[in-house]
Amino acid sequence: MSATPQSHAPDPAVAAQIVEISRGYMAATCLYAAAKLKIADFIADGPKPVSEIARASRTNEDALYRIMRALATVNVFRETASRTFANTPLSEMIRSDVPGSSRDAVLFMVSPLHLSIYSELTHSVETGEPAFQKVTGMQPFEFFGENGDENKLFNAAMTSISVQAVRSFMAAYDFGESGTLADIGAGHGALLTVILGKHRGLHGIAFDLPNVVAGAKPVIDSLGLAQRCQIVGGDFFKAVPTADSYVMKSIIHDWDDERAITILKNCSSAMRDPDGKVILLEMPVGPANEPGFAKWLDIEMLVHGGRERTEGEYAALFAKAGLRLARVVRTPGPSAVIEGVKA
Repeated sequence: MSATPQSHAPDPAVAAQIVEISRGYMAATCLYAAAKLKIADFIADGPKPVSEIARASRTNEDALYRIMRALATVNVFRETASRTFANTPLSEMIRSDVPGSSRDAVLFMVSPLHLSIYSELTHSVETGEPAFQKVTGMQPFEFFGENGDENKLFNAAMTSISVQAVRSFMAAYDFGESGTLADIGAGHGALLTVILGKHRGLHGIAFDLPNVVAGAKPVIDSLGLAQRCQIVGGDFFKAVPTADSYVMKSIIHDWDDERAITILKNCSSAMRDPDGKVILLEMPVGPANEPGFAKWLDIEMLVHGGRERTEGEYAALFAKAGLRLARVVRTPGPSAVIEGVKA
């Protein structure tokens, strides 16, 4: 006879922990509301009563207080006296009027579109297909190309995220002082302009879809880089501009292996310097059970149709594209510089 499993009363602490995980969306949506309504802007110069914040933001005082009280439990805002709030280092990051703000990233990540996509996560788990396509009927970049407001929000978020990541990359990696570096998937030039600003001997090419990379021109012009930086529109699945080396930030993770290899092959084929490099700025997945943001970012990629990869998986992609993984340079943050050279 088989033994009958014994019934044990659940540990209250464990039960509380699993419920806390399940309510993660509450903090995220409260943060979204605070960012959208620019609440942190109204207390930029010091603590204010919630009644004053509500008048300035044209919100309901009681509802606003309840949102800010909840966010204060996760260090977004601080209640300095009864119904009076000040900013914290975290809430400072959702101000709209400070350089390096993460407000655009928050507005994108917790947007109604994003929430609707995550409501269909089970579809991705059951089928392996992106939930994004089930919700919108389109692939992500097709959708953004046809929806102006969502595209504007997406590009603003990518620029915001790039600003935060670029500092880590620049501290960890030397891009050199000669030759031409093509930024593939350059967006509005947030990464390339910083690289060219530091490495004054380099020339650059900002390459992306024509409607996207057009937004790089005012940025490049305003920084006085027009003489050293070309703007080229195109499709990286078909071809990329000729250059000595290539850099891609958070591009390869957007695609499945087949399409990622196509992009890498196009860079390898167009590279004119035999000693040139393909430089990926990505977030490698760490060992089993080890905490790390890359494993959560991989869920974002799952619902959109891409994936995060381990160092070994990047090496395999390189090998199939005629490249060799030369080294992985860790940065102060969770990302890394993954460097490939001709095989």
